[in-house]
Amino acid sequence: MVEFPITGDIRLSLLVMEWIFVITSFEISIIFLLRFFKQEKTLRNLQDLGYFSLFAGFALMWLFFIIGDYYASTITETPFMIWDIGSERALFLNFGYLIMIIAGFFLLLCIEKYNIILLKKYLFTGLFLICAILFIILFFIDIRITQPVTYMFWGGFISFFLLYIIKFIKKLQSKGLILFFGLAFMLIGFLFTTDAILSIFGIQWRLIGAIMQLISVVLLSYFFLTLPPFSEFDWEEKLEALFLINNGGICLYYKIFTERKDMMSEHLISPAIAAINIMLRELSETTQPSEGFSVIKKKNETVIIYQGKFVSGVLYTSEELNLPKLALRDFVEKFETLYRNILADWKGETDIFRPAEIIANDFFRT
Repeated sequence: MVEFPITGDIRLSLLVMEWIFVITSFEISIIFLLRFFKQEKTLRNLQDLGYFSLFAGFALMWLFFIIGDYYASTITETPFMIWDIGSERALFLNFGYLIMIIAGFFLLLCIEKYNIILLKKYLFTGLFLICAILFIILFFIDIRITQPVTYMFWGGFISFFLLYIIKFIKKLQSKGLILFFGLAFMLIGFLFTTDAILSIFGIQWRLIGAIMQLISVVLLSYFFLTLPPFSEFDWEEKLEALFLINNGGICLYYKIFTERKDMMSEHLISPAIAAINIMLRELSETTQPSEGFSVIKKKNETVIIYQGKFVSGVLYTSEELNLPKLALRDFVEKFETLYRNILADWKGETDIFRPAEIIANDFFRT
């Protein structure tokens, strides 16, 4: 039977390992936060904030676990604060559980903003919100009976990520194994630190669990920091049409990616260009003329506009994503670099821009 606060020869080793876990998690969370704010506002993806929430939540959870397991009293008091019965350790452990559930909820909210994981959008976010509300209700009723909700949380959390990666498993290739082992180490390591396991196998398993969770933090941070958000993986499949319009409203180049009927017919290209020119004029009237992005959302369609010095790139997509924005910007900038002298004194000959097809194929591989 393990007694709390933790004492004995293994106490120092456990404390050192768990403080390393807390500090490492905090540092990784800051990396995600800085990565979010370093991006241009139009290119920011909320999933970076979600991963910040995840790792910061882990760090805060374990900070409260350290306080509860190494320094707080386990003496049961009646009454205890607002409860009929309770202890300091139970209070700090519940603070840790609650913070992790809130962090997980925020992560899912950020992920499901861009993805439909199962059946409908925000399904898991809604389920985790119910889990958080249930935990809070039980927390105020009796702080000794909240732990089963945390098991529901971890089970749902792992299930969510398994469903999350199935869609992208072919594109993840070997990195899918990194995510798998990262999640597995996190779950198993957490189980090894629970009171139920420690009461059976002893306090030494807590050290094993802490080591496994530290490994999982390193693996998961490497995975998420080296991959774009999953919602961006199939961005090429969401492209519909690309146009290059000069400052005089003349289409210099266009490319159709989709088989949509309202985009395929040649005689409908001119009306599409006319509509683009109207949008560009409206943007010019409502904003200061400058290079940068504008996004216009329509039903089941997003129009991304990047205004360069000589031309504006217009990209139709089925969703608003960041990687198409980057590809559009790079395409416009390369086009302007190659044709700078021609664009400055253009005489109206469009055949000269035919090589733009090669440039477009480099940036928009479909």
